[in-house]
Amino acid sequence: MKTFGILTLATPKDYQKAIGLALSVRLTNPGVPLAVACSSRTRPLIEPYFDIIVDEKPELRGFVHKIHLDQYTPFERTFFFDSDILIFRSLQDVVDNWGDQPYMACGGYTTDGFSSFGQDRAGVLRKIGRERLVTIDGAGHCLFRKSECRDIFELGREITANYQEYAGDARYADEDVMNIAMTILDYLPTPHGDFFSRYLSARKGTMEMDASQGRCRFESVAYNRPQEPHMMHFACNEAPFAYYRQLKLIYEKFGVDTAGLLKTAADDYYDTRINWPLRKFVKRLLGYS
Repeated sequence: MKTFGILTLATPKDYQKAIGLALSVRLTNPGVPLAVACSSRTRPLIEPYFDIIVDEKPELRGFVHKIHLDQYTPFERTFFFDSDILIFRSLQDVVDNWGDQPYMACGGYTTDGFSSFGQDRAGVLRKIGRERLVTIDGAGHCLFRKSECRDIFELGREITANYQEYAGDARYADEDVMNIAMTILDYLPTPHGDFFSRYLSARKGTMEMDASQGRCRFESVAYNRPQEPHMMHFACNEAPFAYYRQLKLIYEKFGVDTAGLLKTAADDYYDTRINWPLRKFVKRLLGYS
């Protein structure tokens, strides 16, 4: 088993994003091995860009795959990233400085409100008998040790199997599951520092980004100061055409065919700006919550 490496997941829908992640790692973290878990259908699309291909569990769907990362990883120490992430700096200082907890992800705590998937956080706290709930920034990233993290992933799988008991009718989300598991096991969320960012983290007009040069710098809205993050998560299709430009830059740097990238950006734009709002409008019109 290799000591340290990076793992992602890929599907036929997002495999080009996974390739972008892989290329950004090759540029900024040369020599770090890359693994991807995927189906046999996806394998030929991405095999040239990864060192290790892991067969995904065919019985699992969607977010549930991320509750099985400990079973997918071929590494003792693993940094997992969602496919829609780009890496801009060496990760070695993060690995060295984040500490010895078996499972780590950036986040904080909350006592009330609802997750973006409708989970009643106060209700969850009453269910598990805790005063505050860990809230990681999605499950788009985590750092874990295979030999010591079985407890949190096993608990995550138990919560998944009984999700309605914890979250009622809320939609399933791996991040909400891991929030519960981390809280029950007293796992601490990791401070953000300059590690994590999203495209909307930047104050308007301050973004300087070039994935082909491993460069990302902006004035942070949250911190009110310049930030040079290790990674950027293009989550929720929030900046599809900005993301397309970065994928195109790094694809071209490595001589990878860019066909299909623009269509993916257009599809993401349609889903976020047209399809999702329209579906919400129709539900309200019909009296659904």
